[in-house]
Amino acid sequence: MELQGKTVIVTGAARGIGRAIAEAFASEGANVLAADLGSLVSAPGTDWHYSLSAETELSRTAGEIREWGGICTAIEVDVSDRASCQNLVAKTVEAYGGLDILVNNAGLIKLGSIAEFAESDWERIFAVNAKGVFLMAQAAIPHLEEKGGVIINIASNAGKKGSPFNSAYCASKSAVIGLTQSLAAELAQSSIRVNAICPGNVFTPMQFDYLVKHRLQQYPGQSYAEAFDAFVEDTVPLGRKQAPKEIADAALYLARANSVTGVSLSVDGGSGIGLS
Repeated sequence: MELQGKTVIVTGAARGIGRAIAEAFASEGANVLAADLGSLVSAPGTDWHYSLSAETELSRTAGEIREWGGICTAIEVDVSDRASCQNLVAKTVEAYGGLDILVNNAGLIKLGSIAEFAESDWERIFAVNAKGVFLMAQAAIPHLEEKGGVIINIASNAGKKGSPFNSAYCASKSAVIGLTQSLAAELAQSSIRVNAICPGNVFTPMQFDYLVKHRLQQYPGQSYAEAFDAFVEDTVPLGRKQAPKEIADAALYLARANSVTGVSLSVDGGSGIGLS
């Protein structure tokens, strides 16, 4: 697929991996709809265990893309809400006359013992990570069907390999991988390709604000950044963390790869296979 002039929705686009993906598509000449919670981050029931993307971050991302000549519009969305997803797609089609690519990137994580994990936290993680992919795909498919299209779901290597105290996130991302395969099989007759990307250790705000602080106590006396780098060196075959841009490069590849559908592409430095 030639990306110049195509229209792309990226959820969770205010920062981290989502921002990098939005920037990558805009740099290729695509019309980008950067979607995130924005002011909805303060809506009742949306509080979480680390800071979520705020309105200033979403507007900054879209504004900075426009500053260097990209086409980007910021739109607020709660991917766990059907009406919000439908509104995002409707505004996209109204603004740009159609939709070519959907990137489902929005996600949440919380660690905890499965014996003590709160049911409400489990439900919230699945509502965003798995149900959000379903609702966004359902809203987008009628428009993607008009001329074929692409859905790219950001899963995780955690969806391929479980880990202790991470059951909800692992299970939700495994669900995304299964949904990706099912959608790819179902939508192939409409020439819609569906793939997933499984990132590994990407030093995003989610990693820094939550995961590093809760998982890397085995590196005492080091800053969070130092602890994260030490953890990666100890566990990842290539010995380095992944950059958001590397995940964005994978998204560009899957958008263009006309014969690739139903894959869950690991971009994890080999962490899925581990060190012997």
